[in-house]
Amino acid sequence: MHAPKDADNTDSRAKARRIHVASPTLPDFEALLPQLREIWSSGELTNGRNVAAFERKASEWLPGREVVAVNSCTSGLMLALRALEVQGEVLVPSFTFMASAHAIVWSGCRPVFVDCDPETLSVDIDDLTRKITPQTTAIVPVYVSGNPPDLEALERIAAQHGLKLILDAAHALGSTCRGRPAGTFGDAEVFSLSPTKTITSCEGGLVSLRDADIARRVRIGRNYGNPGNYDCELIGLNARMSELHAVVGLQSLPALQRNIEERRRLAGLYAKGLGKLRGVRLQQVEEGNASSFKDFSLRIVEREFGASRDEVRRVLERSGVETRTYFDPPVHRMAAYRPWCPTRPGDLAATELVARQILDLPLYVGLREDEIVRIVSIIEAVATRATVRV
Repeated sequence: MHAPKDADNTDSRAKARRIHVASPTLPDFEALLPQLREIWSSGELTNGRNVAAFERKASEWLPGREVVAVNSCTSGLMLALRALEVQGEVLVPSFTFMASAHAIVWSGCRPVFVDCDPETLSVDIDDLTRKITPQTTAIVPVYVSGNPPDLEALERIAAQHGLKLILDAAHALGSTCRGRPAGTFGDAEVFSLSPTKTITSCEGGLVSLRDADIARRVRIGRNYGNPGNYDCELIGLNARMSELHAVVGLQSLPALQRNIEERRRLAGLYAKGLGKLRGVRLQQVEEGNASSFKDFSLRIVEREFGASRDEVRRVLERSGVETRTYFDPPVHRMAAYRPWCPTRPGDLAATELVARQILDLPLYVGLREDEIVRIVSIIEAVATRATVRV
């Protein structure tokens, strides 16, 4: 039995109204075709001329650094840890994507989870300092949603204690701290180029390194640790970027500044609409810093807002608006980590609180102003109903 015509139209309208939480910003396909055909006919499919060209162009954004292209941010973190010979305990926030901790474990190290600051969502500097022990060898802070952590403090702490500083900058291509671009801090910073990021190579990552010899080790490491004579210098892996992915990255890179400016403009519209709502806490960016706004993150404080984060999310979902809860659960509560990374009650209190409150709204180049108005009005309506209910 066929559905009535009106039902089909209603379904079509509902689908048209759906707003996804993220969408890739892709270069023009026709512009890619000549280079793709050239790669296809050359037979040089990986770690070739286009990868080298992509690394050179990316390094223009990162003055004074060596840049190595890899197949993912996760493998880049793994290789940076291995190339820097990190062992023992590594401090990392629990309020992060799972890959931050995965890379540490795969490198044979032990993650020690650090609390977050509930306003910036970045690593809590005081908690991090308290957790440094003689076994601590490195720090892996994170740019949550592209927001720079306190990089000056982190560099100072790393220098004082003789620790390696490796930044998970997956979200941060285009972010700045005190005028310096993300990617120019610490021993290593690793960016993601997956589809939700500020630019994409479809899949891939960039490792920005301070030291030329460490960069050489990462280059060797991405090819199994083989320097070319099959006598491996270190235990590497297959983390090579393909030529096809490099071409997409090369074509995407010129749009980075434009993409960042548009994301910041859209984030400003959200902030204007939501910033005065009682019980809504927007992620704070410290003065002098600029976020890439890979995500637009806020917290719903139930006792003030009158409804929980999950209630708000359900209403948005029913209205055709997709959201995410980055990062709930935090890493220390994930099944893979609970058995061997136990935490004491209250040890990560801010992380536990933020994970219950966090909500990420749609943000991407191509999101329309009227769609932001719609999303804001839905949240305002939930707040109004909650006030009436109370």
